[in-house]
Amino acid sequence: MRGVKVRGLLAAVATLLLPSVAAQDRWCGKAYKAGSPLVIPGGQLEPPSLSSTPLLDLKITPRHSIYVASEESGEFIVDAAISYVHGSPWSRSPDELKATITWQNQTLASGTIKPNTTDNLFPVDLKTMEPRMEGYPITLTAISRNSNTKYSVTTELFLLPEKSIGSVVKIDNLYGSLLYRNPTTNGVFMPIFPYGFYGDYSGYLNKSASNIENYVSKGYNVVNVVSSFADDDMSATIQTMDRVNLLFQYDMRGTYKNLSSLAWQVPLVKDHPSLLTWYTADEPDGWQDPLDAPKQAYDLIASLDKYHPTALVLNCQNYYFKEYSSGADIIMEDAYPVGINATYSKKWGTSCNETFGDCGCDNCEGTLLDVPNRIDDFQSYQAWLGGTAMRKPIWAVPQSFSIPEDYWSRDPTSDEAWVMDMLAFNHGAKARLAWIYPVSSELDKALSKLSKVVTASPVKDFLTGANPVLLQDGQQGGLDVAYWMNGNQILVSVVAPGSSAANVGIPLPSGIQVSRVVSTPWGGIGWTLDGMTLRAKGGLPSLATSLIILQ
Repeated sequence: MRGVKVRGLLAAVATLLLPSVAAQDRWCGKAYKAGSPLVIPGGQLEPPSLSSTPLLDLKITPRHSIYVASEESGEFIVDAAISYVHGSPWSRSPDELKATITWQNQTLASGTIKPNTTDNLFPVDLKTMEPRMEGYPITLTAISRNSNTKYSVTTELFLLPEKSIGSVVKIDNLYGSLLYRNPTTNGVFMPIFPYGFYGDYSGYLNKSASNIENYVSKGYNVVNVVSSFADDDMSATIQTMDRVNLLFQYDMRGTYKNLSSLAWQVPLVKDHPSLLTWYTADEPDGWQDPLDAPKQAYDLIASLDKYHPTALVLNCQNYYFKEYSSGADIIMEDAYPVGINATYSKKWGTSCNETFGDCGCDNCEGTLLDVPNRIDDFQSYQAWLGGTAMRKPIWAVPQSFSIPEDYWSRDPTSDEAWVMDMLAFNHGAKARLAWIYPVSSELDKALSKLSKVVTASPVKDFLTGANPVLLQDGQQGGLDVAYWMNGNQILVSVVAPGSSAANVGIPLPSGIQVSRVVSTPWGGIGWTLDGMTLRAKGGLPSLATSLIILQ
């Protein structure tokens, strides 16, 4: 994160950009100090060229990023999308595909799939396979019934030996959510919607165990401790988190490029029951770290611990996304739009645009919509890249701070913080870790209130067990509306990021059958059903947020 630099964060060294401007004078590839020559950043990911004919984009992905020996069954996700970007030539005629999933000569699953469908699930018996640290090479073969054309793609299945100590964490590739198992779950993998903060270690978390206990009492279920085992008493802090079951993301921002240090740290941390995820690079694109640095760290961590996923945060709107994102299972975004001047940097005395300047939020407009816009951007880039990149979860790192006279002139208000969170969820963020704790008492009280709703049933069950469907985009001053379906109920999230709205009516999709409002777990707005239209009693004020469960 920028603006607040907690100890342990090292300055990066640029190696790949134009030599006419010193590396320390660039951010996201752009010169930002007055008097520096203009630099064309480069490194932008562009939309791929379109095919003139339809393509069959066949993909296979394990339902879970890892399985362990105690699990007797698993699933594969098979996609057969019709694309004009990725895939093999495809006939436009109606057809059906006969699919077979194999390992070597052993058939693991088979069935039929329809073209232009995704998220087809194929169950697989894991008892026939021996647990091991190496991945199993898996092949999906699909044969067109009409033309007898054969298509083939591959993936890798990890069925790991049982882990008897600490935690095990996996990604549900169907929904992008996390499942964790540790002594508190009685051997069962439980879904979690991570909601918490990056936490100031030396200034707060290591001061006393009661600070950690207080954090947990407010409903926050995860923390990224901005420190590492290089700090003498970090072990005691982790032991406290183990005791209260506060899951943590282990932060290696200051040492991730030092592979020897990583090789020392990982064994010290990997068997703690409260370990959730690894965190390597903090804004490597902004600092212009070597493009392969995150991937080198990722590969080393995976060789030492396959039982926990790895995350990193990207700051730039579009700067070497492919290269940097290849070094993580989870991609985080940290657009900070509150209290900035998006076109002029008071700190540096320069203008800000796509090729010059640094205003604290790269290529932002300075509105709350910068948060979902950045999530949408990252999802688009993943779709352009195709393959397994498309299913990497995106997490939000919203703003909960201010740095007067820097880039940010004030804290977000409670309403603004709620709007940023809910917009992120509507657009597919699968977790939320804000920068940085402790926060103001006002924000602490407000965000604690939301945390206790989204991390607990029934809301958590929707957020972790379904993907959001966006009904209305909040651009142009309108409402931002999404829904999640779980069984015979749906969760609707309504956000008013712009001006107030009277006579609010939200038409629901024709494919949904609902009869009543079950509850409104968040927001204080009354809602009624008028046929298949959801109506707000008395309209919505500006910056309103609301969650409604329908049946």
